[in-house]
Amino acid sequence: MKKTVRAIVLGVVLAGVAVAADWPQFCGPTRNNISTETGLARSWPAEGPEELWAVDVTTGYAGPAIRDGKVYLMDYEDGVSSLRCLSFDSGKELWRVKFDDPGELKNKTYEGTRGTPTVTEDSLYAVTLHGTVFRVDLKSQKMVWSKNMQRDYGKISEAWGFAQSPLLVGDLMIIAPLTESHGVMAMDPKSGEVVWMNNDYFGEGYVSPVLLQIDGEDQIVVVAGGEKAPKRKPKDGSAEAKPLRPTVVFALSPMDGKTLWNYKGWSCSKPIPQPVQVGENKLFITSGYRALSALIQIKGSEAEELWQTEDVASWIEQPIFAKDHLFVGGTTKKNKNGLICINLNGDVQWDTNQIDDAPVFEHLNMIEADGMLIGLSGNSGRLHLIEVNPEKFNELASAKVVKEKDKSWAPIALSNGKLLVRDQARMKCLNLK
Repeated sequence: MKKTVRAIVLGVVLAGVAVAADWPQFCGPTRNNISTETGLARSWPAEGPEELWAVDVTTGYAGPAIRDGKVYLMDYEDGVSSLRCLSFDSGKELWRVKFDDPGELKNKTYEGTRGTPTVTEDSLYAVTLHGTVFRVDLKSQKMVWSKNMQRDYGKISEAWGFAQSPLLVGDLMIIAPLTESHGVMAMDPKSGEVVWMNNDYFGEGYVSPVLLQIDGEDQIVVVAGGEKAPKRKPKDGSAEAKPLRPTVVFALSPMDGKTLWNYKGWSCSKPIPQPVQVGENKLFITSGYRALSALIQIKGSEAEELWQTEDVASWIEQPIFAKDHLFVGGTTKKNKNGLICINLNGDVQWDTNQIDDAPVFEHLNMIEADGMLIGLSGNSGRLHLIEVNPEKFNELASAKVVKEKDKSWAPIALSNGKLLVRDQARMKCLNLK
């Protein structure tokens, strides 16, 4: 079994990543925001890194994917979703696929696009903010198939839209509607037909599935949000309280979708960051909404909690694991601010909230490359270079590159020394060499 699964995953690597420097999916080649690029600049002029080009984009939080010299990005306007293909060299639009994608978010606070496309040698897969999952053939530049999670798979809530980035595992595409009837789905990428489905757990959440190798076995890790406690007790005091649905972190077999293990000791009603692997069988789990963070260890079919902490918690941004330490944005006490370094015992090494001259970070989307953290602060619009140094916080450079206070929360992408960043109106390509 393990050899078969590893062969499948090897197929993913070979088919899904043509050039090591590409950024072909959410969180990069290995879906952990780690880049192997070197030779990046360690300082900038006062005005910041060179801007190579910029293009207009619609409102939203969709991140770009980069493959074979092309950039792919989702846009949305007036009930129509668009997949745009741009030249990575110039920003010139090469083509786009447009399709009707009606829907209305129950919460108007965060309108706009979601999700990062997943790009292979010949196809692109994506999920829109209203739950349309689709495949586009890159040669013909036409949509091959599409399905809608809200219509076809009974999604529980569309309060803040769908934030899914498809995961390719061999000849399967994995998405997680997390409904009672369609929890986690493996689809045939060629046809869009369902191959297997796991309905063991459901709940609101915005965590894209991630493929990890745990104890030598490839596993799909998913997080289903728990129920939030009601603000008021029932008027009838004699009524028995309904038990709350727990938050569940769980893993599935890529072969058939069977549940391998689960962990229910951590709680968040709307989880966003995906679990971060910090060892062969250890996962760091975090999110916002006043959630704690936890480190768990997987032993066969059991998940053991090693510790929980309230000292760190990322709301939107993915934590980075580098030099045997975790670099995490935010805390439960200051829910959107700061950058904190902790060791694998949960001990804080440094906290920018406690450093007088440190910048104020809010939603610091980060990539680790060449011994540095490259991070875009979503509130200030500043791009930061920070040394990966567990001993002390050391900022190497910073510059304002997008609009201030514009909710610049979209994932950033790095390829061949060029960084893509965006706010609510423009996407820019910056030279980091």
